[in-house]
Amino acid sequence: MTSTVQLEIERALWRQGISFTGMDVREENGVTHYYLPAEFPGDAWYNTLTQALGRQSSQLETALSGAPSHQIRISLQGNSIFLLHFKRPDIKSAAIRPKAQIAIIVDDLGRDLRAVRNLLAIDLDLTMAVMPEEPHTSEAAELSFRAGREVLVHMPMEPESYPENNPGTGALLLGQESSEIKRRVSSMFAKVPHAVGGNNHMGSRFTQYPEGMQAVFEVMKEGDWFFVDSRTSPGSVAVSEARKADVATIGRDIFLDNSQNVDAIARQLREAVKIARSRRKVVAICHPYPETVQALRQEAAYLRQQDIQVVPVSRLLQR
Repeated sequence: MTSTVQLEIERALWRQGISFTGMDVREENGVTHYYLPAEFPGDAWYNTLTQALGRQSSQLETALSGAPSHQIRISLQGNSIFLLHFKRPDIKSAAIRPKAQIAIIVDDLGRDLRAVRNLLAIDLDLTMAVMPEEPHTSEAAELSFRAGREVLVHMPMEPESYPENNPGTGALLLGQESSEIKRRVSSMFAKVPHAVGGNNHMGSRFTQYPEGMQAVFEVMKEGDWFFVDSRTSPGSVAVSEARKADVATIGRDIFLDNSQNVDAIARQLREAVKIARSRRKVVAICHPYPETVQALRQEAAYLRQQDIQVVPVSRLLQR
C-alpha cells in the first residue's frame, strides 16, 4: 500500500509541474518526508490528491496545515506515513518574470543501461522516454524514477516506411481493431513502471490516423497519462485528437541529434534556447547516442547560465 500511495503522491506532484530537482526525500521514524522546492499549489490540487488517495483506500486520511508554511500529512489507519513540506512564499521573487522553459526528452531508452546511467549523471532535468519491449525496460524506468527524472512510455507506432522499418514488438499499426489498439496501449504502460505519459516512437503513418489515435487516447484518458507528439509527420492529428479527448498534450519543437555530431548537437541546443526565449517554452527530443550524451554534458553549464530552465515535459502541457 505504501508504495502505491507514494506513486500517487509523486504523480500528483509531476502533474503540477513540481520537479524532483531540489527535492529532499527522507524517512524519519517511519514517516517519509518530502521537502519540496515549491509553494503549496492550492486547495483544488489538495482536494484532487485527497480524492485520488481515497480511491486507493478508505483507510487513508489527509490533513492540511495552513499558511505560511503548508504541510500535508497522509495517514493510514491513524498512523502517519507521509508528510509533504512546501516552502513558504518568497514575496521578493514573486514579481520576477518566470524563466523560459525547455523540456529535453531522451527517446529509445531501455536497450542499454550504461547510456541511462550516463544521462542521469548529467546535471539536467531530462525527461526519459523508455521503450516498452526492450531487455532493460523496467530497470531503465526504475533508475530514471529513483534519480528524480520524469518517465514516459516511448510508444512504438507504424511509420510511413513500414514494413521496411519495423517499429518493434507490440507496435500500434493501421488495420488493428480499436480493442487491439487499446489492449496494446495498456500493455505498454504496464511494462514501463512510473510512467506519467507517453510519446510516439516512429508513427509517421499511425499519428495521421484519427480513429487509431482516438483509441489510444481513450486509454490514456482513463489512466490520466499525457501525450507528447514527436511530430514525425507534418500530417499528424495527435495533438488535435488529444485535445478532443481531454488528454493533456504538447508537440515537439526541435530534434537535437538528426546529425550525430557533438558540435551540431550543441548548436541545436543553443537554437532551442533561442526558441524558448521567443516562445517562453520549447520541447526538444534527442536520443542516447554517445555524441548526444557528450553534447548534453558539455552544454549543461551553458544551459544553467542562461535565462531558461530545463524542466520535465509535464511542466509545459496544454489541454
